[in-house]
Amino acid sequence: MGSLTLPKLPTINFSIEDLKPGSASWLSTAKQVRFALEEYGSFVAQYEQISAKLLNNMFGQAKDLFEVPKENKVKNVGEEPYRGHMGPNPIMPLYESLCIDNVTSPQETQKFKNLLWPEGKSNFCETTDTFGQLLANLERTVEQLLFESYGIGKQYESVGSSNGHLLRFIRYTVPEDKDATVRFPSHTDINFTTIVVQHDIAGLEVRTKEGDWISVECKPSQVQFVFMAGDGLQVGAIHQPIN
Repeated sequence: MGSLTLPKLPTINFSIEDLKPGSASWLSTAKQVRFALEEYGSFVAQYEQISAKLLNNMFGQAKDLFEVPKENKVKNVGEEPYRGHMGPNPIMPLYESLCIDNVTSPQETQKFKNLLWPEGKSNFCETTDTFGQLLANLERTVEQLLFESYGIGKQYESVGSSNGHLLRFIRYTVPEDKDATVRFPSHTDINFTTIVVQHDIAGLEVRTKEGDWISVECKPSQVQFVFMAGDGLQVGAIHQPIN
């Protein structure tokens, strides 16, 4: 009797010391990135440049963030839809999020901190600036690898320089009914690319071309991130994942 093997997203290591353009590791990783995004539209990134300590500090800051009084959180207003404070509301009563647009700019992080904590917040900007910059570096590396795998690496400079970086903090409140399932409606991301950071509690699911749902587990012992192609990434045969 055969056994049913549930699919898993590929894991790609970006912590290789000699991962530099033109190296054997670079070419090998480019092939892995292209295969993963064409087949699954996403993959798990092993990225030790972000330490476990930094990740824990970042999620500690995020926890404090959602304890801020509502009158401060609603001041987080974006210039574009879905770029500011969202929820809870009747449609999404257990969902809440806040955003820092252009998080690679220290000025934007400072402005966000001043809205939420006018009296000051120790280490928020330093932690967030470091975390946001390292995630942006991972995104640029993946995109550059992908473009070069299609032989259009020279075109990436103009594309990459025009992309901004949005950092979204999300909290799902535990429902009163302990048996209830908390989930966001299935969707594709309108972004160019998305990096999802799960911590302690897993919940992300990605649908394959065949219609199977892959549950993406988080491993507390490892620093891992889920890289996903968005609607804006129209390169080659990239699969647009539903999550």
